[in-house]
Amino acid sequence: MASDIWNPDAIKEIVGGWADDDEKDFFKNEKGREFTVGYAERSWPDALEYGFLSANLGGSGKSIYNVQVGDTVYCHIAGYGFVGIGECTSTAVPMKNFKVMVDGASTPVAGAPWKSEESKEKLDPNKEVFIEVAWKKYVTDINDGYWEKGMTTVPLVAYMLNDKTTQQKVRDHFGYTDSAD
Repeated sequence: MASDIWNPDAIKEIVGGWADDDEKDFFKNEKGREFTVGYAERSWPDALEYGFLSANLGGSGKSIYNVQVGDTVYCHIAGYGFVGIGECTSTAVPMKNFKVMVDGASTPVAGAPWKSEESKEKLDPNKEVFIEVAWKKYVTDINDGYWEKGMTTVPLVAYMLNDKTTQQKVRDHFGYTDSAD
């Protein structure tokens, strides 16, 4: 019953409709939230090269849909620590619809050359979703990831922490401020 009441298509029809671009403005992220995104068993060099993070929709992977344009993402790789801070520049889309720039041309990520082709081949194109990220501060080698005793992570793909201590430590370590380029 609740899904009938809060059905966005029904609401759109009742109020006389609106343009798809207007709909994006309704849900525009004004505040910019902070998410930790776990990035496991995927190619960090390619995430940096093409500006993305991805997740499999199984398990907690669906939580990547919570990350919206303007949100700050703190990329964490289990066993290595935090490897980058960036800003989400496009919301989650299926692998088949995600495009990256290759030699100035927009190219499906599945057709782009990866530094780790093996990592790309392990992804299930029917279950993998990608967000675009403008990386602000990062390490190129995951072995240089930042971690110290007392930091907090959760075994989920994308989540917000109530206690901002860990994120502040990561910001301080990377020398990141909101105005960083």
